[in-house]
Amino acid sequence: LRGGPLRFVLAMAALAAGCGGSAGPRGPPPAEPAGVARPLTAYQQLGFLAGPGFFPAVATFSTLAGPADSTYVLFGLSLPNSALRFQRDEIGFFAEYSVILMFARDSVILRQDHRREAIRIGTFAETARTDESVVFQHLSVVAPGPYEVTVRVSDAHSSRGFRAVDTLDVPAYGPGAVVLAGPIVAYDGRPRAGRADAPDLILNPRRTATYGGTAPRVYIEAYGATAPVPVLLTIYDEVDNAVWRERTTLVEGDSALRAALVDLPAGTLPLGKLFVEIAPAAGPPARPEARAATPWRSPLLVSISDQWLVSNFAEVVDFLAYIGTPAEVDSLRSGPPAERKRLWDAFWERRDPLPATPANEYRDEFFERVRYATEQFSEPGGLPGWKTHRGEVYIVLGPPAFTQERYVGQEEYVGRPNAIEWSYQNVPGGRIALLFLDRTGFGRYELTPASLSAFRSLADRLKAAPAARVGS
Repeated sequence: LRGGPLRFVLAMAALAAGCGGSAGPRGPPPAEPAGVARPLTAYQQLGFLAGPGFFPAVATFSTLAGPADSTYVLFGLSLPNSALRFQRDEIGFFAEYSVILMFARDSVILRQDHRREAIRIGTFAETARTDESVVFQHLSVVAPGPYEVTVRVSDAHSSRGFRAVDTLDVPAYGPGAVVLAGPIVAYDGRPRAGRADAPDLILNPRRTATYGGTAPRVYIEAYGATAPVPVLLTIYDEVDNAVWRERTTLVEGDSALRAALVDLPAGTLPLGKLFVEIAPAAGPPARPEARAATPWRSPLLVSISDQWLVSNFAEVVDFLAYIGTPAEVDSLRSGPPAERKRLWDAFWERRDPLPATPANEYRDEFFERVRYATEQFSEPGGLPGWKTHRGEVYIVLGPPAFTQERYVGQEEYVGRPNAIEWSYQNVPGGRIALLFLDRTGFGRYELTPASLSAFRSLADRLKAAPAARVGS
């Protein structure tokens, strides 16, 4: 386990044979609430291998030059702890999972590899983590060419898992003109000395960075260059606008292999689906139709968390309006892109309950509340859960200490209760009880006028004094 906000159980397998390549298109993803999407949907749209909601695994393939005429294929798999069933032992808690890769061509299975991995953690709370907490890596040496690969991932102590089939094209990195490989999105690593050396990388299988968080990194290699290789890195948004561009030089290595691990500008990248592209630095940037065919391109998702994806900064500001003052929200909404990182950091620093720790616990809790509200409180008519009255209250105050179903304006015990009362014990001013009433009978719960007035008054006090914490 690694310390800090992102902790991994890392399983690496270096196998003698196998295959991989760029993932092909997949079937249509499930519908998501407007304005907020689960990243699993975005991964599926971008061609990643992705499991179902109850087993939200994400897998990707990358390639680099291998020994002689072969190619290294890197398979990366990302899982949350909550996808697995943990068992208790004398040390703490452990889980086991297996990964099977079957490689075929013309319906003939050429190789089947089976790995079984164990995870150990110290506390029960860690078993419920829903963020990325497990990264599995598998390194294969294969001959270039097309393959069909089947991926099966299974929890050893339950029936959970997923299966996916994809077509993979393993490129050749043979002799000739200078050839680039990458960009591979990675958490960490270092350049290797030669083609025969195994890559020393910790992959980022989801190719995801948290907005305002640690800078994402990409790994790049070049082959056949007698001198350091200048490379142009460009990041494009979904509509093909260049949002960032910078030149770097691959210095380390020799004519057989030159490499670099490059930090991308986390603070200035917009939210949403982006694409990182590398190209020889000589000459003007390629036109869109030429870029579409290049293999030197990788998706990069910039999100408020690894569990939720919004398409632009304005949507995040809509969330923050629940807890921010009008002046703060206006500055975030109207501030120029170059100022957003500073404004974002200032907003959360004002609300950080433990400034001495590297994480901002309140920020993490806030976006977890947004996630929960969106999932649990959606209502008829397509209204996403975070926009409902129950969603707003949950995001601002958190889970109530007590909930009670009630009958309001109708004879008791006739039909289902038409009201829900949430009670909070530890709020500024003491206890508060909020009543949500379903006036239409179709499951749309709205605060009564008195409860709405009391809640908005409390919310305004909390906005003015963000250090005040609300507990149930």
